[in-house]
Amino acid sequence: MKRIIIIFIFFVGLINQTFSNDLIQKAEKAYDSKNYKEAITCYQQLITEGNKSYELYFNLANSYYRNKEIGYAIYYYELARKINPNDKDIQINLGIASAKTTDKIDAKENFFINAVKSNIVNVFSTETWAWLSILMAFVVCVLFFVFIQSGSILVKRISFVFSIIFCIALVVVYFFGNSALNSKKENKFAIILVKEIKITNEPNISASLKFTLHEGTKVRIVEANSDWVLIKIDNGNEGWVKQSEIGII
Repeated sequence: MKRIIIIFIFFVGLINQTFSNDLIQKAEKAYDSKNYKEAITCYQQLITEGNKSYELYFNLANSYYRNKEIGYAIYYYELARKINPNDKDIQINLGIASAKTTDKIDAKENFFINAVKSNIVNVFSTETWAWLSILMAFVVCVLFFVFIQSGSILVKRISFVFSIIFCIALVVVYFFGNSALNSKKENKFAIILVKEIKITNEPNISASLKFTLHEGTKVRIVEANSDWVLIKIDNGNEGWVKQSEIGII
C-alpha cells in the first residue's frame, strides 16, 4: 500500500509538471505572438497552482507592461526583485515601468541619504550580512590571538592595527545587516494596481476624500484590516484605501 501511494504521488507530480510546462510554452508562444492577455492568463494560472519564481513574476510583469497595465507590471517586477534583488534585467525593466507612472511625489526625508542606505543594505541578503559579521568577528579573534601570543613587536603592531580595522568593519557590517533585517521585518510596501484610487480619511466608502493616487505608485503600509489598508506616501501623507485596489509586496 505504501509503495502504491508513493507511485501515485510520483505520477501526480509528473502530470502537474507536464501541465505546468505546457502552460509555460503556451504563455511564451502567446507573448511572442503579442497576445499579451493570453500570456497573462497562463502565467496567472501557474501562480494560482502554487508556482513561485522570479522568472515567472518577471515574465508576467513583462506581459502586463506590454498590455499597458503599468500598475500590475510594477507589482510583479517588485515581487521578482524581492526574490532576486540583484538581477539587472529586473532592475532595468522596473525602472522603465516606474518612469511611466503619473504620481511624482517629493520625499519628505532626505532622498539621497535614504537611497544610498537602501542600495547598500540591499546589496546582500540578511543571511549574507550575518555570515559576513561572523567572518569579521572570527578574523578579529584571530588577530587578537596573534597579538597576545606573538613575541615579535612588528607582528604585534601589524595585528593590532588590523584588528582595529576589522573591528570597525564588523560594526559597519553589523549595522547594515541589522538594518536589512529590520527593513525585511518592519517595512511593508504595496503598489497601486488600478488606474486611479481615492485615499480617504477613514476606512469606509462614505469617508471624506484626502487625495488620489494612480497605478504604479509605491506606498508604505502602516496598518491593515480585512478590507482596508492605511497607507503612507513619501511626502508623509496618510490615508485609507481598499485592499483590493493594491498589491502588497
